[in-house]
Amino acid sequence: MKKHKRTLKEDLRMIKRALKLIESNTPHFLLHNFLYSFFATAIFVIANYITASIVDELTGNRDPKKIVFLLSMYAAEVVLYIFRDYSWRKVRTFHIISEKWEEVLLNGKSFSMDYPNMEDPLIRAKRQLITDSRGTGGLGKLMVNLVSLFEGISKLVMCSIISMELFFKHSDKVLSGFEKFIDTSGFTIAFFVFVAICAVGEYKVTSKFNRLSVEKIKGNSMIERLLHYYLDDYIDDSKACKDIHIFNQKRLIRFSSDKVYDEWIKGCKELFSLQRKRNNRFNLFYVLTTGATYLFVALKTYIGAFGLGGFIKYQFCVARIVEAAEIFSSAVTDLRTNNDYLEIFFDYLDTPTEMHYGTIPTEKRMDNKYDIEFHNVSFRYPNTENYAIKNLNLKFKVGDRIAVVGMNGSGKTTMIKLLCRLYDPTEGYITLNGIDIQKYAYEDYLDLFSVVFQDFRLFSFSVGENVSAEVDYDEEKVWSSLEKAGMLERVKAMPKELKTPVYKDFEEDGVEISGGEAQKLAIARALYKDAAFVILDEPTASLDPIAEHEIYSRFNDMVKDKTAVYISHRLSSCRFCDRILVFDNGQLIQDDSHETLLENPNGKYSELWNAQAQYYA
Repeated sequence: MKKHKRTLKEDLRMIKRALKLIESNTPHFLLHNFLYSFFATAIFVIANYITASIVDELTGNRDPKKIVFLLSMYAAEVVLYIFRDYSWRKVRTFHIISEKWEEVLLNGKSFSMDYPNMEDPLIRAKRQLITDSRGTGGLGKLMVNLVSLFEGISKLVMCSIISMELFFKHSDKVLSGFEKFIDTSGFTIAFFVFVAICAVGEYKVTSKFNRLSVEKIKGNSMIERLLHYYLDDYIDDSKACKDIHIFNQKRLIRFSSDKVYDEWIKGCKELFSLQRKRNNRFNLFYVLTTGATYLFVALKTYIGAFGLGGFIKYQFCVARIVEAAEIFSSAVTDLRTNNDYLEIFFDYLDTPTEMHYGTIPTEKRMDNKYDIEFHNVSFRYPNTENYAIKNLNLKFKVGDRIAVVGMNGSGKTTMIKLLCRLYDPTEGYITLNGIDIQKYAYEDYLDLFSVVFQDFRLFSFSVGENVSAEVDYDEEKVWSSLEKAGMLERVKAMPKELKTPVYKDFEEDGVEISGGEAQKLAIARALYKDAAFVILDEPTASLDPIAEHEIYSRFNDMVKDKTAVYISHRLSSCRFCDRILVFDNGQLIQDDSHETLLENPNGKYSELWNAQAQYYA
């Protein structure tokens, strides 16, 4: 969290923004929050007032009609209970909804965020920090704090109005000495000043120890994450079970988890120690205020300022004022503490959009005539000094079959990211049919590309949804794509065919698929999109060279008039391509056909080819 100490004005501004968010999703939350607090307090205040009046009547005139009337007033409380419970259901529902909606907001921001920001370690760490801090803050936490705040205000206002009578209640007896002082307004003022001092003490104690507790919880968040990893994530991962057994990792995992567990226990003990100190000091103020309240009201009753019913009524009201001060101070402290979370929450939501999103629609061409050219393009990743791509000049013509080869870190995948406009060049520019790609509507431009990245992902949706990336899809087109990708028979053998869930994360009848099958589904997804540019970025790394060559060759026949780009470490799989681009240290150093490149025995391509050829000789 940020160390900047916020002013009260900044805190209020942040709470106001959060309330606008809450109201936009759950209208009338504040209204029902207020109504619940009002009705809940009114029920107890009215019940106490009726009880005190009945006691006064029983110890005074004992009028049966008045006693019956007072008893009948309890029935009116039923209406207040109905209103209170209705408002509470609304508040509770809003609270539950907002906790989930908060995650929806964060995911919505992630979906709309520039891709460079999604890859930025600092922004990813910020998102993780939000997740780790959710136990100490959030929109739901703000709602809980507001319920407490409104409850404290309601009790404070209602009970203070009734307690004001204490300034005007005096004994009819002739008093002298200390009894006479008790009957003065000065004694009443002194009592309330004492209560106020204790309330301030409670607030300071609560504020200090709440802040220390939150800091301790935040400090333990990483330890809890590690503990969760060892005890849940890693052990529950079915893919990890093989390694655990083969390499006998049980002792390593037990040692590591025990070490983290000991740290977690230590952190918990320190947190409990803080809470014990807070409770001890808080209880001291509570005993002082409670004892003073009973003593004050008892002395006023003793000198005859009011009767036994008055004792019940005023003791209740003054005690509720003390309680309200405690609730109010805790709520204010918790609200300001919760702003630590809201600060980084809004900071994430306010992540700026830095990429330029144009407005020109891309031309829809049946002949797929889209020529893309790199003009002296250089690129370096954010927060780095070294260039991943340097002075790249390159043209993709419609119908090209291009292979991209080079060592790890040579710039192959970075070039693809620039081509697909996941990143913008640091220097230079890229054009589509002669127009800077930054001037095109972003979504329109992305529609031109179908990419299977080396780190592609499938989701626990059905086969049909994974291939089409849609809820409502063209089944015939999905089957055609699966056939071309070599997955037709495998899917037909599945229990629900296209509706079969991939993996068993959420469905018992899901199907676990191999790495090679997952790659074929990813290729089918690329075919289904039917984009003008098709790019395979080492998606067949888990396949043997023969299977990879078979897929590439078949895929080459599938793309027809489209522009196809293949990235592979296995050079033999790319011999069918028209052009081979050779990257080294972020620069394009060779660009020609396979045969021509091999004619240069000192070239990088010949070096790579000969290094691999010896294993297949």
